Amino acid sequence: MLVVSVTLLACSTEKNTFINRTYHSTTAKYNGYFNARELINLGLFEYRRVFREDFTRVLPIELLPNEEDVVEFYPIVDTAISKCRNVITKHSMPTASKPSKKKTEYARWIDMNWLLIGKAHFIRRDYQNALETFEYVRKFYADRPSTYIAQLWEAKAQIELNLLAEANRTLQKLDNRYGVFLSDSQGKSGFMYRRKLRKLRKQNRSGDLAPYFPKKLHFEIATTKAELALRRNEDSQAIYHLKESLKHARKKEQKARINFIIGQLLQKSDDKAARDFYTASIKKNAPFEMAFNAKINRAMVGGKSENEIIMELQKMLKEQKYLEYKDQIYFAMASVELTRPDVDKAKYYLGRSVFYSINNNRQKGISYEKLGDITFEERNYVAAQKYYDSSARVIPEDYANYELIVNKAEQLSELVNNVTIVDFEDSVQRIARMSEEEREAFLEGVIEKLKEEERIRKEKEAQRAAQLRELQMQQAAQSGAGNKFYFNNMKAMNEGFEEFRQMWGQRENEDHWRRSTKELIASFDEEELEGDVDVGDLEQEVYDPATVDPSQVPLEELTTDILMNSIPVTDSAMALSNERLLAALYKSGRIYNEELNEPQLGAKQFQRVIDHGVENEYNVTSAFELYKMFEKTQTSKAEVNKNYILTNYPNSDYANYLRDPDYFIKKKEMDALALKDYLRSVERFERGLYFPVILKAENVIDDEPDNKFRAEYFLLKAMAMGRINNDKSSLLPVLEQAIEEFPDTRVAERAAEMIQLINDGVPDFEGFEFDVGADIFDFSYKDKMVVLIYLDSKEDVREVATKVSDFTREFFSRDRLRPSTQIYDKNTTFIKIEEFRDANHAAEYVRDFGKTKKYLGDLRNKKLIYISPANFKVMMRDKKLEEYEMFFKNNY
Repeated sequence: MLVVSVTLLACSTEKNTFINRTYHSTTAKYNGYFNARELINLGLFEYRRVFREDFTRVLPIELLPNEEDVVEFYPIVDTAISKCRNVITKHSMPTASKPSKKKTEYARWIDMNWLLIGKAHFIRRDYQNALETFEYVRKFYADRPSTYIAQLWEAKAQIELNLLAEANRTLQKLDNRYGVFLSDSQGKSGFMYRRKLRKLRKQNRSGDLAPYFPKKLHFEIATTKAELALRRNEDSQAIYHLKESLKHARKKEQKARINFIIGQLLQKSDDKAARDFYTASIKKNAPFEMAFNAKINRAMVGGKSENEIIMELQKMLKEQKYLEYKDQIYFAMASVELTRPDVDKAKYYLGRSVFYSINNNRQKGISYEKLGDITFEERNYVAAQKYYDSSARVIPEDYANYELIVNKAEQLSELVNNVTIVDFEDSVQRIARMSEEEREAFLEGVIEKLKEEERIRKEKEAQRAAQLRELQMQQAAQSGAGNKFYFNNMKAMNEGFEEFRQMWGQRENEDHWRRSTKELIASFDEEELEGDVDVGDLEQEVYDPATVDPSQVPLEELTTDILMNSIPVTDSAMALSNERLLAALYKSGRIYNEELNEPQLGAKQFQRVIDHGVENEYNVTSAFELYKMFEKTQTSKAEVNKNYILTNYPNSDYANYLRDPDYFIKKKEMDALALKDYLRSVERFERGLYFPVILKAENVIDDEPDNKFRAEYFLLKAMAMGRINNDKSSLLPVLEQAIEEFPDTRVAERAAEMIQLINDGVPDFEGFEFDVGADIFDFSYKDKMVVLIYLDSKEDVREVATKVSDFTREFFSRDRLRPSTQIYDKNTTFIKIEEFRDANHAAEYVRDFGKTKKYLGDLRNKKLIYISPANFKVMMRDKKLEEYEMFFKNNY
């Protein structure tokens, strides 16, 4: 009875007695802070255990969930926040129902619960809420050590919010607060330090001193200063603070990580001292992957000869435990060979790196990128484009050089396309010049060569597949995953592969691989076939040699007649071939000269255009390009091309320029005047002065063939005639002339549209409202919102609602959202989620819904909108869903 009475008395949060303080402090510590802290620590431990870090970049000092992964972390931090808030509500002394009016706190550990709430917000990447929480703890609990911790985390939040100047000031203030205490305590033993703390606690209770400073905080202060320096790109300052943090680091994993990061920063500046820190990281029992990268980086730093480094790396290649990392070892060996330089050996090692990059697309992409860089420097741009393209296909988008690789691949792709066209057209024209007997024999040889190359290719692919299976078997054996899972059991996989091959033959890794003749099957609608149809009974497709593209014909069915379809043996076919060849030569020449700064290669392409001896649009432009290239360096060659232009194209703009270097300036002035006249005519048209517009257009069309806006005047004349003539067919000659003189232009397209309107009849004009829904719905970001999730008519509403409810309950547990089903009409049903604080809160739900796999799966691709309750009532009452969708698109 006495125990019950004491317990009941202790439950009060308004009485400041020893029993009450002890009860509420103990409960706050273990029911809230301890459990919530353990929950977060376990979550972080599991996240760090499975997360694969990018060792090609400087590692983060503290590994926390990134923007994508943090969504999966929400349930953990939200639960921790909920636990701490419940404890604060129930056990704060006096009650925390009105925090702004509280002047003191008697219960211990309440401040630590507030701190943990702030840290949970920080891990959740909700830095603004975290900052506000830390500021509250720093100010309200200024008489407790938690004020220092809050001030430190305040600086961390400011760094994440990119408030670097504020973070620096916060850290300086923290230095000032504990500087005297720290200087008095340096050099003291652990016993003496604890004795000083007890003395300070006693003095602090009497109000004589500020709270004591926790010694374990020194490590975090140093690492936070290092993080601030890194954000400022001050590597030397970061190294200094990281070295300071090592003096206070207590755990081996902390020391290993800090040493590794210092090594990375020193390696960036080619400082050989990085070797010592990588060695220290290895000795501090760094995680396996970190230790491996430390060994690789240590070998790359220098301090040894190239041969010694290669021998060290080759030794690592032979170790079974590094089997999975052969791709990185080979890449390191290639980097060493490039310093000699031995480019051929470097290429070989990079090729091996690509081969062994089975589960590491980042390394495979980096190796392809390096191969692209090497071949680009060798001016082998075709090979470089293929390497860059291969790199862009596999490397993750968060890789630092991702955009650069994609741009290089795209820029070189046009060159590769044009060079390929040149090679092909050169080849077919050379074949076309052969006699008929020589051509037949040559094409037969081509077919045999293609078949032999295909045989060799398949043999190499089979050999590579066998090597890959063997490598996967070794890696599976090394991983110790056992043989229960099929894809870890290489014996079972090999047996399955052989059984598949015997049943289906050698098949490419592609969609619809079961179809032996996809063109044949694709021509039938499965629903129209009655009964069982044997594909062997169907008539085989016959290729027409006169029309079929040889590249679309299976190799075993390729004949000389089919190949002849690509040979320009007729005059018209040769003319088209020349057109493609000369265009490709000119375009590739421009790319060489202007984009790749290769004037010699560009000049070679331009000269080939002229030497080909076929009249075409690129002759004069190629000669002019050559003139400009040689104008200052090789005047004799420039003069040759100048005379070529003046002789063969005397009336061209280029000839006019050669006669008058100011020609293009004058032409620009004339074009400006022409624009001014054209705009004046457009203004007259808008004012209804149609006869002067027609007169001006006729003058330009008849007398000014070089007018820049001559094509536009055709349309302007036709539109003006249409306003004064009831017979719209009178416009047709003008429009037809525009199409004839300016084919394949925007003017021709518009003229054709007008002709069609005249022939078919002009439809009635339908007006439209620019901001649909603006007069129906009210806009506000601050109103409460509900989210609507669209459902397909064939979906199981109950199943979808359950998945959405599970997602909402786990990832937004603190918001007490209520999912329900809402029918709009017979074709449209929603899952309705209510009620969100404002539009930003609803937008956060929509964003996380689209990024979270758990529970949702393919539901992530659903269409979602949010709407205020008032607008929702209007939409449902008046059936204005389409109008609200447009309103939502325009405003939210």
